[in-house]
Amino acid sequence: MRVHMDCAGCESKVKNALEKVKGVDGIDIDMGLQKVTVTGWADQKKVLKTVRKTGRRAELWQLPYNPQHHSFSDHY
Repeated sequence: MRVHMDCAGCESKVKNALEKVKGVDGIDIDMGLQKVTVTGWADQKKVLKTVRKTGRRAELWQLPYNPQHHSFSDHY
């Protein structure tokens, strides 16, 4: 997900909050890309809500559309 973070304190706050969520196995934060990757079986909405409760603006990371991977002609 994309999370607006502008300092190490923001990063720490987000990481600490996510570590408390049941089902979160791993957290990877890339400050340069403003990207937080969460692995595990936690509910996506709960993870997003937890980050937003820290006061950070957060949204799901949008994957780029690649027409080669979405072509129906490959299936026939």
